[in-house]
Amino acid sequence: MNDPISLAAAPCSTPLKLVACLADPALRNRLGLLGLRLGAELEAMHPTPGGGRVIAVAGSRLALDRFVVNSLQVVVA
Repeated sequence: MNDPISLAAAPCSTPLKLVACLADPALRNRLGLLGLRLGAELEAMHPTPGGGRVIAVAGSRLALDRFVVNSLQVVVA
């Protein structure tokens, strides 16, 4: 199995799988409502100027800030 890396360090246009969320429970709950749950498959689309990322998950595109991106751990799917 691949070692987990931060979503901030993940390559763009590569299928990824969410394996951990190091954020507080309220943020984890909000991310879960948006489709970012453990085991979710996603793809980092491109970086944003502030250090965040635009990602594709569950048929939607989401813009995440630097704090959120650094709290998500992924592996290459």
